[in-house]
Amino acid sequence: MRQRTLYTAIAVVSTCLVGGLAPAAVAAPAQAVKATKAAQPVSDFNGDGYRDLVVNEHGSSGEKAEGGAVAVLYGSKTGVNAAKRQVITQNTPGVPGITEAYDRFGSQSVAGDYDGDGFTDLAISASGEDITFGTTYRRNAGQTFIVWGGKKGLTKHGGVTVKQTTPKEPDVRRGSSLAAGDFNGDGKTDLATGDYSTGRGGEVLYGPISRTTGKAKSVSSLGLKDGQTYVHTALDSGDVTGDGITDLVIQVFAGRTGPVDRIELHRGTKNGLLRTGDLTGADGKLLVNRSATDGHVAVGDLDKDGHADIVVGKEWTYEEPVYSGQVSVVYGAKTGQSTRPVQVITQETDGVPDSSEKDDYFGVSVSVGDISGDGYADLAVGSSVESLGELENTGQVTTLLGGKGGVSGKGATSYFKGTDGMPGKPSSYDFFGSAVQLTDLNGDNRADLVVGSGGDDESHNGRIDILPAANGAITASGAKEYTASAIGLTDGARQGFGQSFGQ
Repeated sequence: MRQRTLYTAIAVVSTCLVGGLAPAAVAAPAQAVKATKAAQPVSDFNGDGYRDLVVNEHGSSGEKAEGGAVAVLYGSKTGVNAAKRQVITQNTPGVPGITEAYDRFGSQSVAGDYDGDGFTDLAISASGEDITFGTTYRRNAGQTFIVWGGKKGLTKHGGVTVKQTTPKEPDVRRGSSLAAGDFNGDGKTDLATGDYSTGRGGEVLYGPISRTTGKAKSVSSLGLKDGQTYVHTALDSGDVTGDGITDLVIQVFAGRTGPVDRIELHRGTKNGLLRTGDLTGADGKLLVNRSATDGHVAVGDLDKDGHADIVVGKEWTYEEPVYSGQVSVVYGAKTGQSTRPVQVITQETDGVPDSSEKDDYFGVSVSVGDISGDGYADLAVGSSVESLGELENTGQVTTLLGGKGGVSGKGATSYFKGTDGMPGKPSSYDFFGSAVQLTDLNGDNRADLVVGSGGDDESHNGRIDILPAANGAITASGAKEYTASAIGLTDGARQGFGQSFGQ
Protein backbone atom coordinates (compact mmCIF):
# COMPACT_ATOMS: atom_id res chain seq x y z
CA MET A 1 0.00 0.00 0.00
CA ARG A 2 2.51 2.61 0.35
CA GLN A 3 6.02 3.59 -0.28
CA ARG A 4 8.42 6.28 -1.25
CA THR A 5 6.45 7.94 -4.09
CA LEU A 6 5.91 4.58 -5.75
CA TYR A 7 2.17 4.29 -6.23
CA THR A 8 -0.35 2.79 -8.59
CA ALA A 9 -3.08 4.77 -10.24
CA ILE A 10 -5.78 2.20 -9.51
CA ALA A 11 -6.74 2.03 -5.85
CA VAL A 12 -7.56 -1.40 -4.54
CA VAL A 13 -7.40 -3.18 -1.22
CA SER A 14 -6.66 -6.73 -0.17
CA THR A 15 -7.05 -8.12 3.40
CA CYS A 16 -6.24 -11.05 4.93
CA LEU A 17 -4.78 -10.85 5.24
CA VAL A 18 -4.26 -6.98 3.92
CA GLY A 19 -7.57 -6.83 3.20
CA GLY A 20 -3.75 -6.10 2.43
CA LEU A 21 -4.37 -3.25 0.09
CA ALA A 22 -2.98 -4.81 -3.04
CA PRO A 23 -3.29 -2.65 -6.16
CA ALA A 24 -4.57 -4.32 -9.30
CA ALA A 25 -1.76 -2.95 -11.43
CA VAL A 26 1.66 -2.88 -9.79
CA ALA A 27 4.16 -0.18 -10.68
CA ALA A 28 7.59 -1.42 -11.69
CA PRO A 29 10.40 -0.78 -9.21
CA ALA A 30 12.64 2.22 -9.80
CA GLN A 31 9.99 3.85 -12.00
CA ALA A 32 8.16 6.07 -9.58
CA VAL A 33 4.71 7.22 -10.66
CA LYS A 34 3.15 10.44 -9.44
CA ALA A 35 0.45 9.64 -6.91
CA THR A 36 -3.19 10.22 -7.73
CA LYS A 37 -5.45 11.37 -4.94
CA ALA A 38 -6.95 7.95 -4.27
CA ALA A 39 -3.79 5.94 -4.89
CA GLN A 40 -3.14 3.36 -2.20
CA PRO A 41 0.43 3.50 -0.87
CA VAL A 42 2.55 0.45 -1.53
CA SER A 43 4.11 -1.48 1.39
CA ASP A 44 7.71 -0.58 0.57
CA PHE A 45 9.15 0.55 3.90
CA ASN A 46 12.74 1.20 2.81
CA GLY A 47 11.98 2.87 -0.53
CA ASP A 48 13.91 0.37 -2.66
CA GLY A 49 11.02 -0.10 -5.11
CA TYR A 50 10.00 -3.56 -3.91
CA ARG A 51 6.97 -4.40 -1.83
CA ASP A 52 7.51 -5.89 1.59
CA LEU A 53 5.42 -8.54 3.35
CA VAL A 54 3.95 -8.02 6.83
CA VAL A 55 2.78 -10.98 8.91
CA ASN A 56 0.83 -10.21 12.07
CA GLU A 57 1.35 -12.46 15.09
CA HIS A 58 -0.82 -11.40 18.00
CA GLY A 59 -0.09 -14.54 20.01
CA SER A 60 2.81 -14.93 22.42
CA SER A 61 5.86 -12.79 21.78
CA GLY A 62 8.17 -15.34 23.35
CA GLU A 63 8.11 -13.30 26.55
CA LYS A 64 4.47 -12.73 27.41
CA ALA A 65 1.28 -14.65 26.61
CA GLU A 66 -0.46 -12.91 23.68
CA GLY A 67 2.03 -10.05 23.88
CA GLY A 68 2.20 -10.09 20.10
CA ALA A 69 4.70 -9.36 17.35
CA VAL A 70 4.87 -8.30 13.69
CA ALA A 71 7.26 -9.88 11.20
CA VAL A 72 8.37 -7.91 8.12
CA LEU A 73 10.03 -9.68 5.19
CA TYR A 74 11.62 -7.26 2.73
CA GLY A 75 11.02 -7.69 -0.99
CA SER A 76 13.73 -7.84 -3.65
CA LYS A 77 14.28 -8.85 -7.27
CA THR A 78 14.09 -12.47 -6.12
CA GLY A 79 11.20 -11.93 -3.73
CA VAL A 80 11.42 -12.18 0.06
CA ASN A 81 13.71 -14.32 2.17
CA ALA A 82 14.13 -15.01 5.86
CA ALA A 83 17.57 -13.37 5.97
CA LYS A 84 16.20 -9.91 5.20
CA ARG A 85 13.61 -9.42 7.88
CA GLN A 86 12.60 -7.56 11.01
CA VAL A 87 10.60 -8.81 13.97
CA ILE A 88 8.86 -5.98 15.79
CA THR A 89 7.48 -6.08 19.33
CA GLN A 90 6.85 -3.38 21.90
CA ASN A 91 10.27 -4.21 23.33
CA THR A 92 11.92 -3.28 20.01
CA PRO A 93 13.96 -0.07 20.36
CA GLY A 94 12.02 2.87 18.96
CA VAL A 95 8.61 1.23 19.39
CA PRO A 96 6.46 2.86 22.11
CA GLY A 97 5.52 0.92 25.23
CA ILE A 98 6.66 -2.45 26.54
CA THR A 99 5.49 -5.98 25.82
CA GLU A 100 2.80 -7.06 28.28
CA ALA A 101 0.60 -10.12 28.45
CA TYR A 102 -2.59 -9.96 26.39
CA ASP A 103 -1.78 -6.64 24.70
CA ARG A 104 -2.17 -8.45 21.36
CA PHE A 105 0.34 -6.18 19.64
CA GLY A 106 0.04 -7.00 15.94
CA SER A 107 -3.73 -7.49 16.05
CA GLN A 108 -3.76 -5.65 12.72
CA SER A 109 -1.37 -3.53 10.69
CA VAL A 110 -1.70 -1.26 7.68
CA ALA A 111 0.94 0.62 5.70
CA GLY A 112 0.76 4.29 4.74
CA ASP A 113 2.86 7.43 4.46
CA TYR A 114 1.24 8.91 7.54
CA ASP A 115 3.62 11.84 8.05
CA GLY A 116 3.95 12.73 4.37
CA ASP A 117 7.75 12.40 4.15
CA GLY A 118 7.64 10.13 1.08
CA PHE A 119 8.47 6.91 2.94
CA THR A 120 5.95 4.22 3.82
CA ASP A 121 5.23 3.71 7.52
CA LEU A 122 3.42 0.91 9.33
CA ALA A 123 0.48 1.40 11.71
CA ILE A 124 0.24 -1.49 14.19
CA SER A 125 -2.56 -2.01 16.67
CA ALA A 126 -2.50 -3.65 20.09
CA SER A 127 -6.21 -4.23 20.62
CA GLY A 128 -5.80 -5.62 24.14
CA GLU A 129 -3.72 -2.76 25.54
CA ASP A 130 -4.90 -1.47 28.94
CA ILE A 131 -4.60 2.32 29.19
CA THR A 132 -4.92 4.86 31.98
CA PHE A 133 -6.14 8.25 30.74
CA GLY A 134 -5.28 10.65 33.52
CA THR A 135 -6.97 8.99 36.49
CA THR A 136 -9.30 6.87 34.35
CA TYR A 137 -8.33 3.23 33.76
CA ARG A 138 -9.71 1.46 30.70
CA ARG A 139 -9.24 -2.30 30.40
CA ASN A 140 -8.67 -3.51 26.82
CA ALA A 141 -8.96 0.04 25.51
CA GLY A 142 -6.72 -0.79 22.57
CA GLN A 143 -4.01 1.37 21.10
CA THR A 144 -2.46 1.98 17.68
CA PHE A 145 1.18 2.83 17.02
CA ILE A 146 3.03 4.03 13.94
CA VAL A 147 6.54 2.77 13.20
CA TRP A 148 8.21 5.14 10.78
CA GLY A 149 9.76 3.95 7.53
CA GLY A 150 12.93 5.24 5.87
CA LYS A 151 16.04 4.18 3.97
CA LYS A 152 16.89 1.71 6.72
CA GLY A 153 13.41 0.25 6.81
CA LEU A 154 11.19 0.12 9.87
CA THR A 155 12.14 0.65 13.55
CA LYS A 156 15.38 2.51 12.70
CA HIS A 157 13.47 5.77 12.47
CA GLY A 158 11.43 5.53 15.66
CA GLY A 159 7.73 5.32 16.30
CA VAL A 160 4.83 7.09 18.01
CA THR A 161 1.61 6.31 19.83
CA VAL A 162 -1.40 7.53 17.86
CA LYS A 163 -3.58 9.98 19.80
CA GLN A 164 -7.24 8.91 19.88
CA THR A 165 -10.37 9.85 21.80
CA THR A 166 -10.61 8.48 25.34
CA PRO A 167 -13.08 5.55 25.31
CA LYS A 168 -16.09 5.90 27.61
CA GLU A 169 -16.24 2.23 28.50
CA PRO A 170 -13.86 -0.75 28.90
CA ASP A 171 -13.21 -3.47 26.32
CA VAL A 172 -13.49 -1.19 23.28
CA ARG A 173 -10.42 -2.88 21.74
CA ARG A 174 -9.60 -0.03 19.38
CA GLY A 175 -7.55 -1.11 16.39
CA SER A 176 -9.31 -4.46 16.04
CA SER A 177 -9.34 -3.45 12.38
CA LEU A 178 -7.33 -0.89 10.40
CA ALA A 179 -7.57 0.64 6.92
CA ALA A 180 -5.76 3.45 5.16
CA GLY A 181 -6.35 5.76 2.21
CA ASP A 182 -6.95 9.36 1.26
CA PHE A 183 -10.53 9.76 2.45
CA ASN A 184 -10.78 13.53 1.84
CA GLY A 185 -8.76 13.91 -1.35
CA ASP A 186 -6.12 16.25 0.07
CA GLY A 187 -3.21 14.03 -0.97
CA LYS A 188 -2.46 12.95 2.62
CA THR A 189 -2.81 9.40 3.93
CA ASP A 190 -5.56 8.95 6.51
CA LEU A 191 -5.96 6.11 9.01
CA ALA A 192 -9.25 4.43 9.97
CA THR A 193 -9.42 2.32 13.12
CA GLY A 194 -12.23 -0.12 13.92
CA ASP A 195 -13.52 -0.92 17.42
CA TYR A 196 -14.74 -4.20 18.78
CA SER A 197 -17.51 -3.03 21.09
CA THR A 198 -18.77 0.53 20.83
CA GLY A 199 -21.50 2.27 18.87
CA ARG A 200 -18.96 4.70 17.45
CA GLY A 201 -17.54 1.76 15.53
CA GLY A 202 -14.16 3.44 15.38
CA GLU A 203 -12.47 6.63 14.28
CA VAL A 204 -10.89 8.24 11.24
CA LEU A 205 -7.64 10.11 11.76
CA TYR A 206 -7.11 12.52 8.91
CA GLY A 207 -3.44 12.99 8.04
CA PRO A 208 -0.78 14.00 8.32
CA ILE A 209 -0.02 12.45 11.70
CA SER A 210 2.77 14.08 13.72
CA ARG A 211 5.98 12.09 14.09
CA THR A 212 6.51 13.49 17.58
CA THR A 213 3.04 13.72 19.16
CA GLY A 214 1.04 11.13 17.20
CA LYS A 215 -1.66 13.72 16.74
CA ALA A 216 -3.64 13.73 13.49
CA LYS A 217 -4.78 16.86 11.69
CA SER A 218 -8.33 15.97 12.77
CA VAL A 219 -10.23 13.01 14.21
CA SER A 220 -13.86 11.98 13.67
CA SER A 221 -16.15 9.05 14.46
CA LEU A 222 -16.84 6.52 11.73
CA GLY A 223 -20.44 7.70 11.89
CA LEU A 224 -22.40 4.43 11.85
CA LYS A 225 -26.12 4.91 11.38
CA ASP A 226 -27.19 3.20 14.62
CA GLY A 227 -25.59 5.51 17.15
CA GLN A 228 -24.43 4.27 20.54
CA THR A 229 -25.06 0.53 20.28
CA TYR A 230 -22.82 -2.50 20.47
CA VAL A 231 -21.05 -3.20 17.19
CA HIS A 232 -17.92 -4.94 15.96
CA THR A 233 -16.49 -3.41 12.82
CA ALA A 234 -13.94 -4.52 10.22
CA LEU A 235 -12.61 -2.09 7.62
CA ASP A 236 -11.39 -2.10 4.01
CA SER A 237 -10.79 0.70 1.53
CA GLY A 238 -10.56 1.47 -2.17
CA ASP A 239 -11.93 3.84 -4.81
CA VAL A 240 -15.33 2.25 -5.45
CA THR A 241 -16.88 5.39 -6.96
CA GLY A 242 -13.94 6.09 -9.27
CA ASP A 243 -13.74 9.79 -8.36
CA GLY A 244 -10.11 9.75 -7.23
CA ILE A 245 -10.90 9.77 -3.49
CA THR A 246 -10.66 6.64 -1.35
CA ASP A 247 -13.89 5.11 -0.03
CA LEU A 248 -14.29 3.00 3.11
CA VAL A 249 -16.11 -0.33 3.40
CA ILE A 250 -17.29 -1.17 6.93
CA GLN A 251 -18.46 -4.62 7.99
CA VAL A 252 -20.81 -4.28 10.94
CA PHE A 253 -21.58 -7.18 13.26
CA ALA A 254 -24.12 -6.04 15.81
CA GLY A 255 -24.32 -9.11 18.03
CA ARG A 256 -27.49 -10.68 19.37
CA THR A 257 -28.87 -7.56 20.99
CA GLY A 258 -27.61 -4.91 18.62
CA PRO A 259 -28.88 -3.40 15.35
CA VAL A 260 -28.97 -5.28 12.07
CA ASP A 261 -25.75 -6.77 10.67
CA ARG A 262 -24.71 -5.20 7.39
CA ILE A 263 -21.86 -3.85 5.23
CA GLU A 264 -21.82 -0.07 4.93
CA LEU A 265 -20.14 1.96 2.19
CA HIS A 266 -18.79 5.36 3.23
CA ARG A 267 -17.85 7.53 0.28
CA GLY A 268 -14.75 9.68 0.37
CA THR A 269 -15.40 13.36 -0.34
CA LYS A 270 -13.47 16.60 -0.04
CA ASN A 271 -15.13 16.97 3.35
CA GLY A 272 -14.20 13.47 4.48
CA LEU A 273 -16.15 10.24 4.66
CA LEU A 274 -19.90 10.33 4.05
CA ARG A 275 -22.12 7.33 4.69
CA THR A 276 -23.59 6.26 1.31
CA GLY A 277 -25.67 3.22 2.22
CA ASP A 278 -25.72 -0.52 2.84
CA LEU A 279 -24.63 -3.09 0.29
CA THR A 280 -27.30 -5.49 -0.94
CA GLY A 281 -26.73 -9.06 -2.06
CA ALA A 282 -27.92 -11.12 -4.99
CA ASP A 283 -31.30 -11.62 -3.29
CA GLY A 284 -31.85 -7.88 -2.91
CA LYS A 285 -31.54 -8.08 0.87
CA LEU A 286 -28.75 -6.66 3.01
CA LEU A 287 -25.40 -8.27 2.27
CA VAL A 288 -24.25 -9.76 5.56
CA ASN A 289 -21.11 -11.44 6.77
CA ARG A 290 -21.75 -12.59 10.32
CA SER A 291 -18.04 -13.01 11.00
CA ALA A 292 -17.28 -9.31 10.47
CA THR A 293 -13.56 -9.94 10.71
CA ASP A 294 -10.68 -8.81 8.54
CA GLY A 295 -9.81 -10.96 5.57
CA HIS A 296 -13.42 -11.45 4.51
CA VAL A 297 -13.57 -8.40 2.22
CA ALA A 298 -11.24 -7.25 -0.54
CA VAL A 299 -11.55 -4.27 -2.88
CA GLY A 300 -10.18 -4.10 -6.42
CA ASP A 301 -11.10 -3.38 -10.04
CA LEU A 302 -11.93 -6.83 -11.44
CA ASP A 303 -13.35 -5.54 -14.73
CA LYS A 304 -10.98 -2.56 -15.21
CA ASP A 305 -13.79 -0.02 -15.58
CA GLY A 306 -12.19 2.51 -13.21
CA HIS A 307 -14.42 1.53 -10.28
CA ALA A 308 -13.09 -0.75 -7.57
CA ASP A 309 -15.34 -3.72 -6.86
CA ILE A 310 -16.09 -5.21 -3.44
CA VAL A 311 -15.55 -8.91 -2.81
CA VAL A 312 -17.23 -10.38 0.27
CA GLY A 313 -16.35 -13.86 1.51
CA LYS A 314 -18.95 -15.66 3.59
CA GLU A 315 -17.92 -19.03 4.97
CA TRP A 316 -20.87 -19.25 7.36
CA THR A 317 -23.50 -20.26 4.84
CA TYR A 318 -26.56 -22.01 6.23
CA GLU A 319 -27.96 -23.55 3.05
CA GLU A 320 -27.00 -27.14 2.33
CA PRO A 321 -24.21 -28.07 2.35
CA VAL A 322 -23.85 -26.09 5.59
CA TYR A 323 -20.75 -23.88 5.86
CA SER A 324 -19.63 -24.78 2.36
CA GLY A 325 -19.13 -21.05 1.80
CA GLN A 326 -19.55 -18.52 -0.97
CA VAL A 327 -18.17 -15.26 -2.33
CA SER A 328 -20.27 -12.27 -3.44
CA VAL A 329 -18.88 -9.71 -5.88
CA VAL A 330 -20.47 -6.25 -5.67
CA TYR A 331 -19.43 -4.21 -8.69
CA GLY A 332 -18.59 -0.55 -8.15
CA ALA A 333 -20.12 2.47 -9.87
CA LYS A 334 -20.16 6.26 -9.69
CA THR A 335 -22.86 6.16 -7.03
CA GLY A 336 -21.31 3.26 -5.10
CA GLN A 337 -22.92 -0.11 -5.68
CA SER A 338 -23.64 -0.75 -9.35
CA THR A 339 -27.09 -1.75 -10.59
CA ARG A 340 -25.32 -4.71 -12.14
CA PRO A 341 -26.46 -7.95 -10.43
CA VAL A 342 -24.34 -9.13 -7.55
CA GLN A 343 -22.28 -12.13 -8.61
CA VAL A 344 -22.23 -15.17 -6.32
CA ILE A 345 -19.35 -17.62 -6.65
CA THR A 346 -19.23 -21.04 -5.00
CA GLN A 347 -17.32 -24.22 -5.70
CA GLU A 348 -20.25 -25.20 -7.92
CA THR A 349 -19.65 -22.22 -10.24
CA ASP A 350 -18.66 -23.31 -13.75
CA GLY A 351 -14.90 -23.66 -14.03
CA VAL A 352 -14.19 -23.61 -10.28
CA PRO A 353 -12.35 -26.79 -9.25
CA ASP A 354 -13.74 -29.14 -6.60
CA SER A 355 -17.33 -29.01 -5.35
CA SER A 356 -19.24 -27.51 -2.45
CA GLU A 357 -19.14 -29.71 0.62
CA LYS A 358 -20.07 -29.28 4.25
CA ASP A 359 -17.53 -27.28 6.29
CA ASP A 360 -15.31 -26.20 3.38
CA TYR A 361 -15.42 -22.55 4.52
CA PHE A 362 -14.92 -21.30 0.94
CA GLY A 363 -14.57 -17.52 1.36
CA VAL A 364 -13.00 -17.50 4.83
CA SER A 365 -10.31 -15.28 3.29
CA VAL A 366 -10.21 -13.24 0.06
CA SER A 367 -7.68 -11.01 -1.66
CA VAL A 368 -7.35 -9.20 -4.99
CA GLY A 369 -4.30 -8.47 -7.12
CA ASP A 370 -3.18 -8.62 -10.75
CA ILE A 371 -1.67 -12.08 -11.24
CA SER A 372 -1.07 -11.82 -14.98
CA GLY A 373 -0.13 -8.15 -15.28
CA ASP A 374 -2.99 -7.42 -17.70
CA GLY A 375 -4.46 -4.64 -15.57
CA TYR A 376 -7.43 -6.66 -14.35
CA ALA A 377 -7.55 -7.51 -10.66
CA ASP A 378 -7.78 -11.24 -10.00
CA LEU A 379 -9.17 -12.99 -6.95
CA ALA A 380 -7.81 -15.49 -4.41
CA VAL A 381 -10.23 -17.33 -2.12
CA GLY A 382 -9.30 -19.44 0.88
CA SER A 383 -11.26 -22.49 2.03
CA SER A 384 -9.22 -23.32 5.09
CA VAL A 385 -11.35 -26.18 6.44
CA GLU A 386 -11.41 -28.08 3.14
CA SER A 387 -10.80 -31.82 3.56
CA LEU A 388 -9.08 -33.60 0.69
CA GLY A 389 -9.00 -37.39 0.66
CA GLU A 390 -7.76 -38.56 4.03
CA LEU A 391 -6.45 -35.09 4.92
CA GLU A 392 -9.00 -33.58 7.26
CA ASN A 393 -9.19 -29.77 7.35
CA THR A 394 -6.00 -29.50 5.31
CA GLY A 395 -7.26 -26.39 3.46
CA GLN A 396 -7.18 -25.07 -0.09
CA VAL A 397 -6.88 -21.80 -2.03
CA THR A 398 -8.58 -21.04 -5.36
CA THR A 399 -7.59 -18.27 -7.79
CA LEU A 400 -10.11 -16.78 -10.23
CA LEU A 401 -9.22 -14.40 -13.04
CA GLY A 402 -10.69 -10.98 -13.65
CA GLY A 403 -11.59 -9.73 -17.12
CA LYS A 404 -13.77 -7.38 -19.14
CA GLY A 405 -16.90 -9.02 -17.78
CA GLY A 406 -15.54 -9.23 -14.25
CA VAL A 407 -14.32 -12.30 -12.42
CA SER A 408 -15.27 -15.76 -13.70
CA GLY A 409 -14.56 -19.44 -13.14
CA LYS A 410 -12.79 -19.73 -16.48
CA GLY A 411 -9.16 -20.57 -15.81
CA ALA A 412 -9.73 -20.99 -12.08
CA THR A 413 -7.09 -23.06 -10.30
CA SER A 414 -6.87 -24.56 -6.82
CA TYR A 415 -3.80 -25.20 -4.66
CA PHE A 416 -3.12 -26.99 -1.40
CA LYS A 417 -0.01 -27.96 0.52
CA GLY A 418 0.26 -31.17 -1.49
CA THR A 419 0.17 -29.50 -4.95
CA ASP A 420 3.14 -30.58 -7.08
CA GLY A 421 6.07 -28.24 -6.48
CA MET A 422 5.01 -27.09 -3.01
CA PRO A 423 7.66 -27.35 -0.30
CA GLY A 424 6.97 -29.55 2.71
CA LYS A 425 4.17 -32.05 3.12
CA PRO A 426 0.44 -31.62 3.63
CA SER A 427 -1.23 -32.80 6.81
CA SER A 428 -4.60 -32.72 8.46
CA TYR A 429 -5.42 -29.50 10.30
CA ASP A 430 -3.05 -27.34 8.26
CA PHE A 431 -5.90 -24.87 7.64
CA PHE A 432 -4.09 -23.79 4.45
CA GLY A 433 -5.87 -20.62 3.30
CA SER A 434 -6.60 -19.19 6.76
CA ALA A 435 -5.34 -15.94 5.21
CA VAL A 436 -4.47 -15.02 1.63
CA GLN A 437 -2.76 -12.06 0.04
CA LEU A 438 -2.04 -11.26 -3.60
CA THR A 439 0.94 -8.91 -3.78
CA ASP A 440 3.97 -8.39 -6.03
CA LEU A 441 7.07 -9.13 -3.95
CA ASN A 442 9.69 -9.18 -6.72
CA GLY A 443 8.73 -6.18 -8.84
CA ASP A 444 7.72 -8.06 -12.00
CA ASN A 445 4.28 -6.41 -12.15
CA ARG A 446 2.54 -9.67 -11.27
CA ALA A 447 0.96 -10.46 -7.93
CA ASP A 448 2.35 -13.47 -6.09
CA LEU A 449 0.13 -15.52 -3.78
CA VAL A 450 0.89 -15.54 -0.06
CA VAL A 451 -1.01 -18.18 1.93
CA GLY A 452 -1.28 -18.44 5.68
CA SER A 453 -1.88 -21.78 7.37
CA GLY A 454 -3.18 -21.09 10.84
CA GLY A 455 -2.78 -24.72 11.86
CA ASP A 456 0.28 -26.39 10.32
CA ASP A 457 -0.80 -29.79 11.67
CA GLU A 458 -2.19 -30.30 15.17
CA SER A 459 0.49 -28.12 16.80
CA HIS A 460 -1.26 -24.98 15.47
CA ASN A 461 2.11 -23.29 15.12
CA GLY A 462 1.17 -21.76 11.80
CA ARG A 463 3.12 -21.20 8.59
CA ILE A 464 3.12 -19.12 5.41
CA ASP A 465 3.75 -20.21 1.83
CA ILE A 466 4.57 -17.90 -1.08
CA LEU A 467 3.61 -19.08 -4.57
CA PRO A 468 5.03 -17.00 -7.44
CA ALA A 469 3.17 -15.72 -10.49
CA ALA A 470 4.41 -17.01 -13.85
CA ASN A 471 2.95 -17.23 -17.35
CA GLY A 472 -0.28 -15.51 -16.36
CA ALA A 473 -1.04 -17.76 -13.40
CA ILE A 474 0.07 -18.72 -9.92
CA THR A 475 2.45 -21.67 -9.83
CA ALA A 476 3.60 -23.93 -7.01
CA SER A 477 6.95 -24.34 -8.76
CA GLY A 478 9.49 -22.28 -6.87
CA ALA A 479 7.17 -21.78 -3.89
CA LYS A 480 8.76 -20.93 -0.54
CA GLU A 481 7.72 -21.96 2.96
CA TYR A 482 8.33 -20.00 6.17
CA THR A 483 7.58 -21.07 9.71
CA ALA A 484 7.49 -18.71 12.67
CA SER A 485 10.90 -19.84 13.91
CA ALA A 486 12.43 -19.45 10.43
CA ILE A 487 11.82 -15.71 10.49
CA GLY A 488 12.98 -15.11 14.03
CA LEU A 489 9.92 -15.62 16.20
CA THR A 490 10.71 -17.67 19.29
CA ASP A 491 9.00 -20.93 20.18
CA GLY A 492 6.51 -19.09 22.37
CA ALA A 493 5.46 -16.91 19.44
CA ARG A 494 3.93 -19.71 17.41
CA GLN A 495 0.24 -19.25 18.10
CA GLY A 496 -1.60 -19.24 14.81
CA PHE A 497 1.24 -17.65 12.84
CA GLY A 498 -0.06 -16.95 9.32
CA GLN A 499 -3.65 -16.12 10.25
CA SER A 500 -3.36 -12.44 9.32
CA PHE A 501 -1.28 -10.28 6.98
CA GLY A 502 -0.65 -6.55 7.09
CA GLN A 503 -2.47 -4.47 4.52
